[in-house]
Amino acid sequence: MAKKIPPKKPLTIAQRFTSVERLVRSGFRQSDARFRRFGKEINNRFKAVDQQFENSRKEMDNRFKAVDLDLRDLKKNMDDRFTVVEERIDRLAIHIDGFIKLHETLVIELRVMKEQMNRFEERLTRLEAAQAP
Repeated sequence: MAKKIPPKKPLTIAQRFTSVERLVRSGFRQSDARFRRFGKEINNRFKAVDQQFENSRKEMDNRFKAVDLDLRDLKKNMDDRFTVVEERIDRLAIHIDGFIKLHETLVIELRVMKEQMNRFEERLTRLEAAQAP
């Protein structure tokens, strides 16, 4: 024969509160577990982003170092070229000074020759006048 199921006794208020408390605690535990999983996922994503930033920073540092080396080489080449140009300018200045000195000397010699020529013409004019009958 089948057993009779005795009728359920109504729950007391303390039992009802305990049941509700269990449900609430269970919901909090589930929420906490979800938040922990979410927190771990966020942390993993931030770690990946941090790693990408770190890789980008290292790459930028390497590029800046390369640019710095290029600029140093360019500056060295420019300094060398400026030195060569300055030497050429110095030599040109020396040659120009020599040319100016030569020009001044030639101007002085030309004046001297003009004066000598004027004296010779005066003597020639006097000699011609003295010989004229």
